[in-house]
Amino acid sequence: MSHPVDAPTTVLNPDIKTYLADLRPTDDALLDKMERYGETRGFPLVGRESGYWLELLTTLINGRRVFEAGSGYGYSAFFFARAVGPEGNVICTEKDEWEKESFERLYKGHALRSRITYHQEGALEVLAAVNEPFDVAFIDVEKRDYVRLLEALIPKVRIGGLLLADNTLWGGKVASEAEPEDDSTRAVQAFNRRLFEDPRLQSAILPACDGLSVSVRRA
Repeated sequence: MSHPVDAPTTVLNPDIKTYLADLRPTDDALLDKMERYGETRGFPLVGRESGYWLELLTTLINGRRVFEAGSGYGYSAFFFARAVGPEGNVICTEKDEWEKESFERLYKGHALRSRITYHQEGALEVLAAVNEPFDVAFIDVEKRDYVRLLEALIPKVRIGGLLLADNTLWGGKVASEAEPEDDSTRAVQAFNRRLFEDPRLQSAILPACDGLSVSVRRA
């Protein structure tokens, strides 16, 4: 959900980012509305290019059940909701009351609202009450919680399902040794190492927006 304000590099060349955006036709007005709202708050969004990847990857595995750890006011949920279809479900988790209020206001009257179940609770609390496996799980919370959430989510995702995470390139900061006080960079570096070391996962990182990790659960 956060991003490094002092990031040393731009992961995606701005000209390429503009080019990719221009390739796409006009999208749903709700996306524009959510992005304008995010700008007024200085809220870090996953970004459209990463969002389109979330949608495409979920579609490719015929995903119908999606779990989000850290949903904000529902920006990334928009892409998942399109992918899961009218019979699918996106479970959003977010502790902050004002984010749920913003979500309800922004999605009011929109067809995708019925595909989203929004919990004003932490991801671990919601997971504890879930038994049926997910097709896709997405992590976008405080970086210190990434590894812990990964460990909790792997057993909850079906074999062949996807575990995705935002900010895994962290503005390029992961490529250098973290400063002593930079706990967030160390947390992302530890998470990335964990992804590639876990024998249950096959992982890669897409250099989209701030880095989107993609892991398939193999065992």
